[in-house]
Amino acid sequence: MLSLTLRSVRGAINHISTRSLSPSYTPLALSPSQDSSTSSPIASSNGEADFDSLPAQGTARSTAYNRLLAFLLFLLPSFIQSRIRPGAFKPRRMHPTSWLDGLRGVASLIVFFFHFTDDTHKGLLMSYGVQRDGDKAASSPLQLPFLRVIFAGKPMVHIFFVISGFVLAYKPLRQIRARQFDSLQKTLASSVFRRGFRLFLPTLVSTFIIMFLRYYGWIPRKAKGSLYEQFDQWQHEVIKILGFIWQWDSSRTPDYDSHLWTIPIEMSFSMFLFVVVTGLSHVKTYVRLAAVVGLGAFCLRHGHYAGWEFMAGVVLAEVQLIQDAHKERKAALEQNKEAAYIESSVGTAGLSDSTADGSRRRSVAKLIFQGFLIVNLIFALYVAGWPREKWEETPAIDFLLQHTPEPYRSRGQSWPIFIWYAIGAVQIVLALQQIEPLRRVFNTKPAQYLADVSYSLYICHGPVMKVLHHRLMPYLWEPVGGIQGADMGGRFLVWFFGLTIMAIPVFWVSDIFLRVVDNKCVEFARWIEKKCVIDE
Repeated sequence: MLSLTLRSVRGAINHISTRSLSPSYTPLALSPSQDSSTSSPIASSNGEADFDSLPAQGTARSTAYNRLLAFLLFLLPSFIQSRIRPGAFKPRRMHPTSWLDGLRGVASLIVFFFHFTDDTHKGLLMSYGVQRDGDKAASSPLQLPFLRVIFAGKPMVHIFFVISGFVLAYKPLRQIRARQFDSLQKTLASSVFRRGFRLFLPTLVSTFIIMFLRYYGWIPRKAKGSLYEQFDQWQHEVIKILGFIWQWDSSRTPDYDSHLWTIPIEMSFSMFLFVVVTGLSHVKTYVRLAAVVGLGAFCLRHGHYAGWEFMAGVVLAEVQLIQDAHKERKAALEQNKEAAYIESSVGTAGLSDSTADGSRRRSVAKLIFQGFLIVNLIFALYVAGWPREKWEETPAIDFLLQHTPEPYRSRGQSWPIFIWYAIGAVQIVLALQQIEPLRRVFNTKPAQYLADVSYSLYICHGPVMKVLHHRLMPYLWEPVGGIQGADMGGRFLVWFFGLTIMAIPVFWVSDIFLRVVDNKCVEFARWIEKKCVIDE
């Protein structure tokens, strides 16, 4: 039935006018190894939509019909469009760092799950066996350690920062190791120039839309009198968000969208990273590694957890390049050995025994190292389930809380958690980097689609939920007796169906925002850079 429906829709699409279709999306490409033009799904050599083979329609009526059909096609999420017109989409190009994109996408999804759960089911954010004051419902299996990671949104933000450190440093470090210092200067200059556009233009658009949603009452927040007064408040809020850059990693919550508190931190520590990479670009590898590790540890010790996470990303990127170079040398050495064995059989048996012994030792060492990484991963995933309240009643978490160092311990709020999230985020990314089977999950098609929409999903899920949450959830709570009257099973059903229903508009809006706003902001940043830079 599904295949028949798709064939019918494809047949209808084949009658769409050439001019009525707009280009499809270009995936969000934060990785320096990726160019968004190469991963665009439209199958044409220059990255533009290629519909010239479609027949033109002569009448005004057919033209209007085609434009309407094209508009409806445009409204479909890109993954559905690719099913309807698979020939118009380029196959995805995978890169050595594609798994990081997938990890970022999955982390964005978990952030969405967290904010939905925090708005509707705060009891699920407690540890298993621990109830909120006045709540008599039994704990859900979702609250068990490790399972609760599916809505552990706060540690995902720290994973974002480690990933950013990795992908922002990867290309510059590769050029440093290749002694391509002229190219390095251009790369860093371009990154510094475009970073602000990349981070703030999409948020500028999203908060501008939120301004209208507030004014017209779609978001239940008291509007500021006239539309002009609402606009004046919005522009002051934009200036305040930009000013948060100078606060480094203090958690300042923007009024128009509280989830955007991470964006100024991304900006400030991106600049910090570019300065560090520039300053260490001409030193030896071991000196650079030691300096970056030292800087990261210094940041962590003095309360700048994001500095630690960005610097850890730089170290992991350098380690990746070192391992890649080692693999290349090893492959070349194996080829030379094979040629030598063919030329002479003298001493071959002894050499084979020696090689086998060395291989066994390396295998044992690798297994021990991977076991160590898995233990670290288990610790990090347990810490990721840090409860929302009553930390002291959670096994092991109470121990970490007692041993939280200053200045995190005395700052209150969520600060005691940040140092453990920061350590755990590095442990998670390191384990995934070094254990290949774990990376495969993040190279799958669903994970890579999440990678495409990750930034849009992060920006859009909050406003969409604010518009729909108070309209949807009362209808779901009513059959199970309301929030207070529902038992554990009823609450789980409301959580599951509410999240499933909410995901539809969230992903729909995020997909459109990706194509209409996010990708256009990337293109605008490149265009304005091209216009501003000096011709050589």
